[in-house]
Amino acid sequence: MRRLLLSAAMSVALANPLSGGAWAQPAKGAPAALERVREVMADRFKNLKLTGDPDRDFAELLIASYEQSLFLAKAQLDYGGDRQLRETAQKIQDEQQQKIDALKEWQVRSRQSDYRPQPNQTPSGEGPLDRKAQAGGSTQPASPSPAPASPAKPAAAQPPANTPLVSGTVQKVDEAAGKVTLDHERIPNIDMDAMTMAYRVADPAILKGVKAGDRVRFSADRVNGQLAITRIQKAR
Repeated sequence: MRRLLLSAAMSVALANPLSGGAWAQPAKGAPAALERVREVMADRFKNLKLTGDPDRDFAELLIASYEQSLFLAKAQLDYGGDRQLRETAQKIQDEQQQKIDALKEWQVRSRQSDYRPQPNQTPSGEGPLDRKAQAGGSTQPASPSPAPASPAKPAAAQPPANTPLVSGTVQKVDEAAGKVTLDHERIPNIDMDAMTMAYRVADPAILKGVKAGDRVRFSADRVNGQLAITRIQKAR
């Protein structure tokens, strides 16, 4: 009788695979990992400094949004079990990095002294709402001129004395965009788990001589509210 009941139960389970077995049990580290994702995402936007230039601020906020999506997708790929959600996370990783690259290339290009806006481009501060306000005789004071691009801060490249060196392998170097993709160990001072991720560098000069495949030791910290590589050297 017992064998008959077990057989019937197995038949029901196979006939209804979505009733309970379709979702993989979460890994033990998933709650803590997702909590870190939430904290990093919240802090990233809260600490992001705006310039007052709508174009620059749009690019900066959009990059932050895409990078946080990558971080969240990485957590799903590490801990999630549902095939559809894992495919979604993988698609995010495949597509968002290209968008980030394009935006960061624009950021670098727009800060160059010989940068020229696109033909017929509306100057910042003269968009549709600005023209509407002017036509309506608005008494509001004109918006201040956009703040110029902040010059490179020499002190930013100097990590604090207690910033640890972390081992990693260089996956990609993009000197023009001022970033490097690293497959690295855990970064304890910013509570970042081991992963592969693209980081901006505090000073593009530190990427000189660094190439894909190099084993390196590096330091990372928050620079002006954003994660950045502050030092990188080839491992011996």
